[in-house]
Amino acid sequence: MAQKKVGILTSGHFDAAGSDRLVFGGAERYGFQLTTFLREEGFDVEWWQPGDGWTREYLPGVPIHGLPVNQVPYQTLPALNQAFEENAMNVDYAIYFVSFLAYPQALEKSISISHGIYWDLPQYDDLLGNREAREEWRRRMYIAFSNVRKVVSVDTNTIHWANATFPGLRYKFTYLPNFADLALFHPDDTRRASFASEAGALPKEDPVRILFPRRLTSVRGVNEAAWTAVQLTRRYPNVEVDFVGRAHDDRIEAALDSWAGGHERIHYTWFPPQQMPGAYQHADIVVIPTKAAEGTSLSCIEAMASGCAVVATWVGGLSDLIIDGFNGRQIAPSREALFTALCELVEDPMQRRLLGQRAEQTAQAFSLERWKDRWRRVIREVFT
Repeated sequence: MAQKKVGILTSGHFDAAGSDRLVFGGAERYGFQLTTFLREEGFDVEWWQPGDGWTREYLPGVPIHGLPVNQVPYQTLPALNQAFEENAMNVDYAIYFVSFLAYPQALEKSISISHGIYWDLPQYDDLLGNREAREEWRRRMYIAFSNVRKVVSVDTNTIHWANATFPGLRYKFTYLPNFADLALFHPDDTRRASFASEAGALPKEDPVRILFPRRLTSVRGVNEAAWTAVQLTRRYPNVEVDFVGRAHDDRIEAALDSWAGGHERIHYTWFPPQQMPGAYQHADIVVIPTKAAEGTSLSCIEAMASGCAVVATWVGGLSDLIIDGFNGRQIAPSREALFTALCELVEDPMQRRLLGQRAEQTAQAFSLERWKDRWRRVIREVFT
């Protein structure tokens, strides 16, 4: 019997020209994992996104097509939605990788994914325009949520917003948080030995390593992290700060590399995803200083699974992961709050170890296998 085909529509993993530059953020890694999972479940998979009419490989044996549309009225993509409808004629099931892509129509057996609220950006109202435009955007979001059989939400923040804004749609939503592959992301032997030691027995104090494992964008808090890195390395001679992530273009990466080179014990690089487990194992503290547009951050879960002490803001889905003072520190999205929390952890190795140990235990609830099991239940419910 022929494999059933799942068509996935996204707002863009590759740039419109279809170049090889791909920023490995959470959404892109989620897409790769979802594709791999669907193929393991016996589905054929094909992707579509805005582009100049090209076709290339998304993963080996998985094509992605660039559809030549670029209109974005009211921060939605109805022309892309229509082009997908016309081009995905051999698709049995559809996944709208971002929820608003299911406007104005959706295939009968379809799912959309909310990767977290992105409209908490301070400038989002300005992007929409006047009150009438904001009401039109809200109407389109309602239709997009209504069109699909199920909305997979990676965080509860989105569900709370939808329940308050569109009370009649609460049955559409399923909470399915993000994941970490615990076979890859785990404490190294030294950290595990520290967790297992007696409460008063701490290892010899080495440099305290702080990691920022995020895209180099203002919304991910890179500016606050950079300011804090300078203050910390001036105050503490044993602190090192590593920035590991990509920007949207080479120019920004070169600027950060140059800036880091001018400061002692501040470093910049980036790794492909397969090298990130080592980066977390090398770190003592991981900062997730997001200011907006965040779900259940993959970086946060991976850091927790690695036994790091995590400092995260109370933005988006991060509150689904961190309980302040128990398995991490949760702070206001400001550089002052970040600096204060990091000073406390730098000066208190016992607290670092305790938060890291509890973080690693918490991460067991967000394993890749549990994520797959939850997705199987959704697929059985919708793709039948």
